[in-house]
Amino acid sequence: MATKPKNERKGSFFFPRSKSKSNAAAAGETAPLVPKAKPIESTETIHYDLCFVFINPEHEDHKNFKGCDTGAGDETINGCDYKHFISKLLHVGLKVHTYLSIQGDEVYVQVGAPLERFKAQAALLDYKVKMDPKELEKATALHFEKVLKDDPSDTIDGKGPHLGAFDGRFGTYDYIFCKYEDEDEKQPLYAKGDGLSHPFHSTHRIKLLVTMIQGETFRGGADINIGACMAAKEECEDTENPSGGFGMLEQFPLHDPAVVNDLYKKWVVKWQWPWDQPVEQLRMYLGEKAGLYFGFLVHYTAWLMGIAVFGLIVQIDTYIEYSIQASTVPYFAVFVCVWAVLMLEDWKNKEATYALKWGMSDFESTEQDRPEFNGNLQWSPVDGEKMTFFPDSQRQKAMNKSYSIIFCMLLLVLASIGGVFAIKIALDGNATLESIVPSITQAVVIQVLNAVYRTMAVGMTDSENHQTDTQYEDNLVAKLYMFTFVNSYSALYFIAFIEGWTSLGCEKGSCLNYLAYSMMVLFITNLVVGNATEILVPLLAQRAKAAKESEGTGEKQKMSVAELQYTLETYDPTESTIEDFTTISIELGYVVLFAVAFPVAPFMAAVSEYVQIRTDGWKLCRAYKRCQPIGAQDIGIWASIFQLTTYASVISNAGIVMFTGTWFPYKLSTRIWMFILFQYVLVALMTGLDASIPDTPEDVEMQVERTAFFEKFIVEGAEPDGDKVDFDEYAHQHKKPHEVTYENRTHESQYHDSLDGSVFSD
Repeated sequence: MATKPKNERKGSFFFPRSKSKSNAAAAGETAPLVPKAKPIESTETIHYDLCFVFINPEHEDHKNFKGCDTGAGDETINGCDYKHFISKLLHVGLKVHTYLSIQGDEVYVQVGAPLERFKAQAALLDYKVKMDPKELEKATALHFEKVLKDDPSDTIDGKGPHLGAFDGRFGTYDYIFCKYEDEDEKQPLYAKGDGLSHPFHSTHRIKLLVTMIQGETFRGGADINIGACMAAKEECEDTENPSGGFGMLEQFPLHDPAVVNDLYKKWVVKWQWPWDQPVEQLRMYLGEKAGLYFGFLVHYTAWLMGIAVFGLIVQIDTYIEYSIQASTVPYFAVFVCVWAVLMLEDWKNKEATYALKWGMSDFESTEQDRPEFNGNLQWSPVDGEKMTFFPDSQRQKAMNKSYSIIFCMLLLVLASIGGVFAIKIALDGNATLESIVPSITQAVVIQVLNAVYRTMAVGMTDSENHQTDTQYEDNLVAKLYMFTFVNSYSALYFIAFIEGWTSLGCEKGSCLNYLAYSMMVLFITNLVVGNATEILVPLLAQRAKAAKESEGTGEKQKMSVAELQYTLETYDPTESTIEDFTTISIELGYVVLFAVAFPVAPFMAAVSEYVQIRTDGWKLCRAYKRCQPIGAQDIGIWASIFQLTTYASVISNAGIVMFTGTWFPYKLSTRIWMFILFQYVLVALMTGLDASIPDTPEDVEMQVERTAFFEKFIVEGAEPDGDKVDFDEYAHQHKKPHEVTYENRTHESQYHDSLDGSVFSD
């Protein structure tokens, strides 16, 4: 068992003791986040950023524990428990601090690593870190001095080679992220964290620690699959005290008190414009995946505020004209479609800028394999490095099978809608039952199908054996959203386009009124129930878990900070962002797909998201464990989903205007042609806007190209390309223009009667 070195950090939640000025400063590590300048800490300081909780097999409550080797890698270990876990970590150079819980039935293992181990791992993985602009400028100047020395005549207007001026938002040396090299002479090039003598602030350390635990041995890891360890809890035979691989109960990064409290003060503000939210700071603390979600949430909310004003004006106009079919409504439908395109195009620009500023512009090309990815270890045919290979043909077979299952499930959803309508017809004679039973049946069917399908979607995506987390998540989201779209909007489409043509007709006087009423109920329910659930559930769960952890200890005893954080709810950055993006996508559909029927929808959506920003901030800074920081280059397939929803809104709104409403009381054939014309004109306008606005700003592209230059010549130290042609070698054939002559005829063998026999021949 490892012991604590002399310089291990003992401030705040790591090892509580009496506070002093020096300890208070040490407790606020995790640099670029807290503006206070802190003294530079010792390079020997070890931060225990990750915490694992295991059952204690020596405790009387766990005497029947037999061990579990799930997630232990390729080796099979009998009686596998936390001691085997620690042994594997120590083997790869990690440090641990281990102690018992307040009840003695759990073992807490806090994990850290020496600075040199972080350096070695970052260099092995070509981990990207931010460069120091001033040091990078100096190194670049030295590089070009060397270039000029090799060829003093290589000048333009008397100036030697240098990085030319470019008009953009960024300085030449700003937001440059290059791979880490552990040579001593390269260390000044990397930007240091606040109070640190190296670039590895807590978010970097957590990411690298995970690779040291989960990575294969040739990638510097202990080959422990943390996800598999935790998943094994669900299949544990001991239902009373379930545990996963090694007897694992939980794993989480530890909160940094100074940073999380500063973030909370800036994030959870009662009145604050969406664009003033601390996206940069929360990304530093929560990771890029969560940062991109909250960046999009803030962006979406800000854009909603603009269209909400127009929507309120149109809604007021419907009251003035005393009809939901006010004259301004069709214009609002056109405005919403154009608004959606501009909102998404602006996001693409902002997303590319975030990727640049966060060092994620080429993340997907260097992303590490998932621990769950299975394949054969072999030498890469591209660069001769070790790699895990899985044939695409096998994956495609699994994906084709998944598509067949999805198609059947979508048919089942449509059949359930028909079944509910059949119930409504059967209860036509009883007004009370007709208004209650079908709605309850539909709600139950939707929840059941959602629960069943989500489990199936995860199983199908698992079977496809995707190599990276990005590929896995994109394929999972695609499966989930196809089902979600049909499940969420099919009833509304039924009201808008079908129910009015049935023998029962629509309620509330007209189909448009009934559609508006249904959407109002959905919005209010989601706003009240959704936000109340997000606040109350984690709060009550935390109190219950805290009471359970201290149960049976006699008089109230103090728990360690790690134990207290163990009682908080878990925020999975992958699953949680999928759920949160799903919520946004459904709401965006309500806003743009049915804008004609419910013009006030953007206003209600803006209110909902304004509240959501603050409830999310409260959850992640007060009710949840620290989010596992995960890298991401973009929001993935969600951008395509939002774009498809936008184009679907053209068809939806055109159909409602031409066929459901009575804005254009012409014969059917005329309305059909107007419907087609409306679509073509609006789609052409939207496509034109999409094509005319570049997805990536020019200054971002320039900075990315500069990064490649800096990495090659400054970090890797490649020699300047000195290849050139020396024209003096051809001095013997140099002639002045007046010396150039020609011959009257070429050689006789070059003359022929025709192309046949000269150029062409059979």
